[in-house]
Amino acid sequence: SSAASDVYKRQKLQFGAQGRYGFPSMEPRMSLIADLARAQLEAYNQADLEAFCACYHPEVRVLDQDGVCTLEGIQDFRSRYGSMFERFEQVVASVPHRLSHGSHCVDLEHYSRVERRTQESSGGTVMVRYTERDGLIGTAQFFG
Repeated sequence: SSAASDVYKRQKLQFGAQGRYGFPSMEPRMSLIADLARAQLEAYNQADLEAFCACYHPEVRVLDQDGVCTLEGIQDFRSRYGSMFERFEQVVASVPHRLSHGSHCVDLEHYSRVERRTQESSGGTVMVRYTERDGLIGTAQFFG
């Protein structure tokens, strides 16, 4: 029927490639913000400051869990993460869960790192909300 065909076409546009038995795949297409979150994570794990900062807007804002701005602008952002990459080695993060909707992406992130001077390891889990602005990450808000 035409109505069923229209629903199928809308689902295919919304969810992407065709899945098993000709039904639309229920795997959503990745959004720009999810692609940016993935790219910055890869750069973070390689301690590649240039690639990491390239994912962020020149007027990037970093917020705490209460919405208080703790950092603003790419120069301060570059300085904070550049210092961290110098101070720590084996900087690694993994994202077992990522949700995205519209211009927002939320990652559950496990991280670990080793201080170069003392060789002491540390790590933890945070939830991070990324918001897209002008094709880059404009806001990163950390919870936990």
